[in-house]
Amino acid sequence: MVSIYPTRGFVEAKTVNEAWQAWFDRFREQADEGFTNPSRDGDVVAECLNAVTVIEDPTRNIITSADRKMPMRYAVGELLWYLSGSNRLEDIAKFSKVWERMSDDGITVNSAYGHRIFEEFGFDQFKYVEEALTANPFSRQAVIHIKDAVDYTVNPTKDVPCTIALQYFIRKDKLHATTYMRSNDLWTGFPYDVFCFTCFQILLAFKLGVDIGTYTHVAGSLHLYKRSLDEWKEKHIPQPGAGGVGGGPNSSPYTPGVGGNGSPIESVGGGGFTPIYK
Repeated sequence: MVSIYPTRGFVEAKTVNEAWQAWFDRFREQADEGFTNPSRDGDVVAECLNAVTVIEDPTRNIITSADRKMPMRYAVGELLWYLSGSNRLEDIAKFSKVWERMSDDGITVNSAYGHRIFEEFGFDQFKYVEEALTANPFSRQAVIHIKDAVDYTVNPTKDVPCTIALQYFIRKDKLHATTYMRSNDLWTGFPYDVFCFTCFQILLAFKLGVDIGTYTHVAGSLHLYKRSLDEWKEKHIPQPGAGGVGGGPNSSPYTPGVGGNGSPIESVGGGGFTPIYK
C-alpha cells in the first residue's frame, strides 16, 4: 500500500527493499517535477513530511534494488559498532571515513546510537526494555531514548542524532517495533537505519521468546539529496555519446514516470507531488 503526499506519506510492504523502492520511485517523480529545498547539508530534491513505513517481515531487511544496492560490509560494521556500545570514531572509520567530518573532536561520535543505547544515560536501555516486557508483556513503556534534550544553540555539534527513540510492543505473542526519527535521508540513512533497527527488534524478540511482528519507521522528514540523485543518474541515464545505459548489466534504464520495477508511477496526492518549498 502506497499513499504519499508532500506533508504525509504511508508505505506498507512485505520487505524493506520493496518499501525503499516505493519511496525512491515517488521521490524521483517529485524531483522531475522540480522540487528543490536548501538545507545545511546540501540541496534536497524530494521530501515527504510525516513519512511512515511499515515492514511486514523485518527479517527481509536488506536493500537489493538495482537502483541502490547496500554495501553490506558497512551495514554489518555499523551494526557491530552499535552492539559494542562504542562511540569511538576510529572504530566506525574502519568502515567509512565519512564519520571523520562529523566528529566534533576527532575522537568520538556524538550520535553513536549504540553508545546512547547501552552507555550514555547511565544504564543499559536495551536491558531495560527486555526486563520491562518480561515483567509486563502489554507494557507501553518499553522505550529506548536516543536523542537527548540539548540546547544545540548553546552546545553546538556537527552531529545531532537523527533518531529520537525506539519503542517495542508485544501483541498476540509478536514483538512489534517502532522507530521515531526527526530526519532521515532515503539514500544514505534509511537503508542502514532500518537494517540496524530491525536487527535490534529481531534480537529482542529472540531474547523474549516471542515471534517477530511488524517494523514501523516514522520520519518527520524523509528526503533525498541532489547529490544522491546525481549519483544515481550517472549510473542509470545514458550520457551523450555513451553506448547505452551506465551502471553495468544489473542497472535499470530510466524513463520519467516509470518505477524501478518497470511499472508506471501512479500520481498520488491529487496529481502527483506539489512542491511545498519554492
